[in-house]
Amino acid sequence: MKNRRNFYTLGLIFSLLIVLSAINPARAQSNDIDNPTPLPSTTIEGEGDGKAETIYYWFTAGKGDVKVTVDAKTDDRSTPLRVALLDADGKELLPIYVVAKGAGAREVGTRRFVRDTKVILKIRMDDDKDVKLLTYKIKLEGAIKVEETPTGGQEAGSTPTTTGDSTNTSVENTTTDSTNNSGGNTNATESNTGGKKEKTTDKIKKKVKKKAKETVKEIVDN
Repeated sequence: MKNRRNFYTLGLIFSLLIVLSAINPARAQSNDIDNPTPLPSTTIEGEGDGKAETIYYWFTAGKGDVKVTVDAKTDDRSTPLRVALLDADGKELLPIYVVAKGAGAREVGTRRFVRDTKVILKIRMDDDKDVKLLTYKIKLEGAIKVEETPTGGQEAGSTPTTTGDSTNTSVENTTTDSTNNSGGNTNATESNTGGKKEKTTDKIKKKVKKKAKETVKEIVDN
């Protein structure tokens, strides 16, 4: 009876370990336009290997201009990279076409919004067997609302952070010293909060692993 209880406890411990290992602050890229990934930050970097792929993110555009800067580079051969802003129904609002090459290429586009709008960021890479590596960087500026994670990145479910006309006005009326101090305090807070959560998860994992070892030893000894 005791061994049976130990085996049951061991099963629960291993199940908990599996759940804890699945905890990952990074979000996977979505290839489904109906289920795009929340925009993790105002700068997106990625790679392609010459295979066709389409990636979708979403964010909220506030009232004002949204500027999109796309930089793309390949290992050697040129290949197209298509970036676009879409509305919630998939209608194209701002297309940006970049011909990536060894020397790199940049294209910039701007779209104005008159109210808060859900926007889908679409990134499309074509199938090109001659391209071994494509790297890209997409930077969004202006009336962008993304949601902060405790680690300083972005994730749905927390307080939105807005950049744009209202933010620019506030910055212009603030001295350089106070702006730098404010930024430092914000980064410190985010870093500390994220660090606490990561430490808590690590402690739980260590306790569970210790309990698993003790249970296994008890089963073997009996």
